[in-house]
Amino acid sequence: MSRIFQHVLLVSACTETVDRLIELCELCDRPNLKISLARDLDTAYSLLESREHSVAILDLSLVDLDTLRHLAARLTPKPVVALIPQDSSTALRQALRAGADDVFLCSELFDNTDAFVTSMQRQISRAAYIEDAGRLRESLERSLDELRSDHHAAQHVQQNLLPPREQVINGLKFEYTLTPSLLLSGDFVDAIQINDHQTMFYLADVSGHGASSALVTVLLKNLTGRLVRNYRRHSSFDLLSPSATLNRINQEILLTRMGKHMTMFVGLLDNRNSTLTYAVGGHHPMPVLSTAGHAEFLQGRGMPVGLFEKPVFEEREIVLPEHFTLTLFSDGILETIAEPSLADKEALLLRKLKDGFVSSEQLTTELEFGAESHPDDVAIMTVSRA
Repeated sequence: MSRIFQHVLLVSACTETVDRLIELCELCDRPNLKISLARDLDTAYSLLESREHSVAILDLSLVDLDTLRHLAARLTPKPVVALIPQDSSTALRQALRAGADDVFLCSELFDNTDAFVTSMQRQISRAAYIEDAGRLRESLERSLDELRSDHHAAQHVQQNLLPPREQVINGLKFEYTLTPSLLLSGDFVDAIQINDHQTMFYLADVSGHGASSALVTVLLKNLTGRLVRNYRRHSSFDLLSPSATLNRINQEILLTRMGKHMTMFVGLLDNRNSTLTYAVGGHHPMPVLSTAGHAEFLQGRGMPVGLFEKPVFEEREIVLPEHFTLTLFSDGILETIAEPSLADKEALLLRKLKDGFVSSEQLTTELEFGAESHPDDVAIMTVSRA
């Protein structure tokens, strides 16, 4: 990583020592090296306050052990080299224990030049790695802050695209909960009034989760909105057929070339004859229909949306009783249920719903066992007529 200068703090009151240290630093293979000279401790502290230093060389003829300890703590994890005036094993141990990374006799500056230059090059290189790591960490933190901000903005957009948590359309109650595994969700739900007797609703589960999957849900909202506009200006009636709706969405997803697909359940409720017409795009588990103490999964098959040029979506129609609840799930719910097998998980869902309406919020609490995180997004939507 490129840098402008590396500063070496040199603390010594001896002119001969200072001159020799400057000569030796110039022998280091570091063209961007700058020397900051302090002939007293006040100047040393002032220089430390004014700029970042890569290495400090401290003459212990001027700097006592307490000051060495303090300066080393200020510079850590950057290295400190200490100069001791006399050959003493005690002075050597004390300097190392006080925080010095290497220790030289002042006489070695003249007698053992290569050893000092080699040590300085090693210390300067070590400082460079530390500084680069710090700059990379700061850059990463800035990028993460920007990414976090972008995700919060995207979350705001996605939440604004979702329908109200509870609403009544044509005498039918729609409500849902959506629990993302990350900040953004690949699950999406909607309920749309087509006219005064027909209502279209769906639950979609985009492959993966996070920002890329959430982007597909924004596209999905746009596509269904376009189908509504086409219906109202009489240019297309695909909205009145769940299988035609899935085919239109399939075409649009393929055109984006995003490498994403989704599973989807689309239903059309008609109050005139109390029918539900629906089509399935590879979705599992199927919605549960609850009526008068009985619950069962709807039947139907279909291919995932956004994978095949010519998918097959089976469209079915059933007559609904006067009182019913239809509960839809994304497949993330199966991962939160603690039952050992898929059949046990499905049986648990039927037991929970056999007595009729259970709110999505209550189901979320009961089926997810209070988990704070989920391996996948979890969406639950209920449609009911009391």
